[in-house]
This record gives sequence, structure tokens and C-alpha cells, in this order.
Amino acid sequence: MYFYSMNVKKGTQLNVSITDLSTEGKGIFKTEEGFVIFVEKLIPGDKAIVEIIRKKSGYAEAKLMELTEKSENRIEPRCKHFGTCGGCKFQYLPYQNQLEYKRKVVVDAFERIGGFRIPEIPAVIGSDDFYNYRNKMEFSFSDDKWYDVPVDGKPVPDFALGLHVPKFYTKVLDIEKCFLQSEISNRILNLTREFFKTKGTSIYSTKTHSGFLRFLIIRQTKNTGDLMLNLVTYDYNEQLIKEYSNLIKSEIPEVTTFVNSFSTKKAQVAFGEDLKIIFGDGFILEKLNNKIRDLIFKISPNSFFQTNTIQAEKLYSVAMEYLEPDRDDVVLDLYCGTGSISLFIADRVKKVTGVELIEEAIENAKENAEINGIGNAEFVLSDIKEYLKKEILSGDINLSATKIILDPPRSGLHPDICKILSETSFKKIVYISCNPVTQARDIAAICSTGKYSIEKIQPVDMFPQTHHIENICLLIKK
Repeated sequence: MYFYSMNVKKGTQLNVSITDLSTEGKGIFKTEEGFVIFVEKLIPGDKAIVEIIRKKSGYAEAKLMELTEKSENRIEPRCKHFGTCGGCKFQYLPYQNQLEYKRKVVVDAFERIGGFRIPEIPAVIGSDDFYNYRNKMEFSFSDDKWYDVPVDGKPVPDFALGLHVPKFYTKVLDIEKCFLQSEISNRILNLTREFFKTKGTSIYSTKTHSGFLRFLIIRQTKNTGDLMLNLVTYDYNEQLIKEYSNLIKSEIPEVTTFVNSFSTKKAQVAFGEDLKIIFGDGFILEKLNNKIRDLIFKISPNSFFQTNTIQAEKLYSVAMEYLEPDRDDVVLDLYCGTGSISLFIADRVKKVTGVELIEEAIENAKENAEINGIGNAEFVLSDIKEYLKKEILSGDINLSATKIILDPPRSGLHPDICKILSETSFKKIVYISCNPVTQARDIAAICSTGKYSIEKIQPVDMFPQTHHIENICLLIKK
């Protein structure tokens, strides 16, 4: 049965057959007239009764009421928290189906947003590990525990350590086991909850702006065996932290360093303004192989590092293959972060210059270059747009840099940056993105002057069980 959009309003219940997935991983149902309804927790082939919760002029959003017929592709999610946490929306899809969907997301973005007609976008480079792949997890403490079923008809505040429930500012789902992290990390999570809950330790409240516990961050390397425990608190409690530290050393000796970070800011961000090293070096080391040697990266508590180490090697290898670096190349690496891509290619080029706005990232990049004995990589602290206006428009970079790598945030490039790049004459531009929609938009702008064209595209799956996809696009000068 089909419903015209004029009859679709909040509270309406419909029988739907899901035909597609959105870029956010929501099931799509279209009426005969093309009116679109998005539904969480459904996949193509599912049939269900849904209820409209939000109506817009061109589409509506609905919630699942009853799954009346399962898709032949639907599998049972592994995690008991699935559907509430919101972190792994694709656990009910076989991994191969996830990869096919993610490739389609890239195709749709470049055709619909970018206006390109690309003959063939290859299959997504998948992850060897579907689970337990994350090298970093951030958990929140909360005294507003999420209950799937209210206790005695009312939600009851309680001690929770886990992940925020989507669309709820304070509520945290008490996670017992997350399949995206290692078993050791799960042990740390549960041990930490039990210790502080037993002690009756206070939790920071966004209402009163008081309380001790804020976040638990676990960072674990894949290639060196290092493991960092970072407890973010409002201030320092020497006796309590000493007891907790001794427990960690006794029960989980795999932890190589423990830091206690402090944050008095009202914003609920897992970032410490200051820290105290309780034991270990206060940092961990990870290795990435660039097919010449193992590169060592120092990861501090607030440092950025790709969350999927093994896939990061694959991603950087494809980017390097597209770049085709040689000894005469001078490469510009924009949004360089802690310099991982710059250092990954440095052995093959004459010089690489990384540019980044975050001061701590630039300091990390310089330190990583020194650790690896790399002398042909420099790192510049600057706003990207202002750097390009100053350097490229003056002609300095055009006279020296031959190729460029971009790895911007999800929001993509500023229009001014696209305009500047569209007038340049680099041999190659390699654009890496975690958002194919903004990537396609930016590349259309860069190619608008006719100086560049798309040569290759390669999606890489960095986050199995989620709807996110990383994509690499190679532009060449015509």
C-alpha cells in the first residue's frame, strides 16, 4: 500500500518495503510519487510497520515499530547493545554487503553531488578485522544511566561508564563489552567502573559543574604492544588515583602507561588541559610500514592517530601509489595532522612540507620526524587558507612544489581553497576524505576551470560495522 506525501504526517503508521540505504545508513522507502521516508535500523529487503516522527517538505523520518519480514541479507548483531548505542549501525549487514553499500555511497556522491560520470569505481578495500580493530576508545562517566526499560516506570539516575546515547546530551549507555575494541580494553572498562562505583566516587555533572570522574580513554597499538590508559578527571585525588593505579598494575599488566588528565572546562570533551603521568612514559609508540622501513610514531594523550592502524597502512599505501613520488618531487601535505602521511612518503621524495592549524599536532609531527631521522620534512603551523593565499598566490609554491596531498576534516575545503587550487598547476592532487559528499563537491569546484580531471578513485574501509567510508581521489593536470 502506498501513501501520498500529503497524507504522511507525524504519528502516521505505514507498511513499508525498504529498497535502499542513505549515506547515513538509514533504510529508504519511496512512495509512488517519489516521496522519501528514512527509517533507522532497516536495510534493503526489510518489510516493516513504521511511525512518522518528523515530516519535512521533501522527506520524512520514521521509527521502526515492527519488523514484519526480514531481508535475506539481515544477520543477527553480535552486540547486545546494538540499536541503542548508535556506534555500529551495520552489525546486521554481512561485511561484504557493507562494502558494497559503501562503494555505492562514493558513486552516488560523485555522480549526484559532483556531477561526474566515472566509468568504474573499484571495490572498497576492506579491513582484515571486522571487529576489534579500533586502537582508541573514549568512554564517558555519567550519573544519568540509560535504561532501555524504565525502572518502576521511571528512569533512575545511576553510575554509568560507556557511550552516549544518540540525541541525549547526558545519558550514557553502560557498556559491558564493545566489540570494536580489544578484550583487554573491555577488561579495563569493567574494572574501572567497578572500582570507582564501589568507592562511591562522584561523577562530573553538566548541571552543577562539579564532580570528579569525566572520561576514560584507552589507546592500544597494534604493532608494538603499547597500551595507554588515560583517566580524565576534574582535578587530582592522589590517594584514589594511587589505589586505582595499583589495581591496574596488578590486574591488567598489559597497560604500559597510565596518565591522569585534568579538565575543568564545562564542555564535555575528552581532552585534558593538563596531566600527570602516574606510571610509564606518558606516551605510546606505534609503527607503520611504508614498504621501505618501519616508521615510529609517538602518540601522546591528546595526539591524533588513525583509529584503524592496519587500514591506515593500506590507505597511505594507495595515496602513495597515486602520488607516484620520485626523488625530484617537492610535495605539499595540507591538513598534515601529526605528519603521518608526510613521513610515510618522505623517503621517496626530495622534500615534503606539512601544514596544519593545530599547534600540538605540528609539534608531534616535528618530533616524529626527529624520531625517524627524517630531515627532508618540514612542518608549518598555519591556517590552510591563509597559507595558500600567501604562498601559492605569491608563486613560491608553484615554483617548487610538484604534487599535493589533501586530507581535510569531514566538512571539506573552504570555497576559497578550492578556488585557489583550481588555478594551480600541480602535476597531481591526491585528495583523501572521510566524507565523499563534501569531497565530491570540492573536487567539482577544483576541476571547474578545466585544469584538472579525475584519474582514479579508491574507497578504503577504515570503520567496519559503521556507515563511514574513507575515499582517495587522484586529480591530474590536463
